[in-house]
Amino acid sequence: MPEPGGFLLINKEQGITSFDVIHRLRKLTGIRRIGHTGTLDPFATGLLICALGSYTRLCQYLQALDKSYAVTLKLGESTTTGDPTGEISERRDFELSQVDWERISQDILNLKELPVPLYSAVKIEGKRAYRYARQGLFPELPVRPVQIFSFSLHSIEAPFVTYSCTVSKGTYIRSLSEHIAKLLGTVAHTTELCRTAIGGIGLGQAHTLAELPPEDIQSCYIPPERLLGGYESRHPDEQQLSLLRQGQRIPDPGPDADDIMIYSPSQQLAGVARRRGNELIPVVNLH
Repeated sequence: MPEPGGFLLINKEQGITSFDVIHRLRKLTGIRRIGHTGTLDPFATGLLICALGSYTRLCQYLQALDKSYAVTLKLGESTTTGDPTGEISERRDFELSQVDWERISQDILNLKELPVPLYSAVKIEGKRAYRYARQGLFPELPVRPVQIFSFSLHSIEAPFVTYSCTVSKGTYIRSLSEHIAKLLGTVAHTTELCRTAIGGIGLGQAHTLAELPPEDIQSCYIPPERLLGGYESRHPDEQQLSLLRQGQRIPDPGPDADDIMIYSPSQQLAGVARRRGNELIPVVNLH
């Protein structure tokens, strides 16, 4: 019997890890299988999408969504971690009076790649990058392709700069802040970071852990179609759905396509399929 499934939008507070959120949800719900769709560092706050039960099998379809952040960086000081939890590693003077912010904003929008922070969970030759850092080792860090969809400066009150951005999967905001400092001829670290949206879902729809009612967590589940509405969907009848659940194909004229969300006649998300040769082929069955 599969565990009951659903999606929760959590407003993560500062000072706890993303895994702390999962641990507390397990205690609240009694559900063991819980995952999330994008880590937030302990110093960061904001939106964390958590998948419970069988819905953990859908995390991969949410991880690719773009993410939006509100950020404050401090110029003139870099830290070992790129955030307030690290030790100051360098101090450098800076001058903001002659900065062409329009050009810098355009440079940021044109970014194609950024390095991975040393304090990150990315694996380098089979070992997490942060493990090298804790040993005082400094391996060559990989770069990742990124896309900056939007970038807006909000305030410049030296040494602090606040900005907001919407970025592609895998973009490290700590690296983006350091890149902004490099364009200004100095160093920096991120002091505040809040994830304000994932895809079309905003932080205003999320609950803190303290706001979740232990006796009725399911009332806080967000309908999956609101999260996965960007994907093609199909609504087969009960007979067709039964065949898909048995691993069989059903007719469905149309172009070949991956990642098609399958909904039951009662509008429940039932799984994921792909279309090949005018047939739907089941990929994920949730129930």
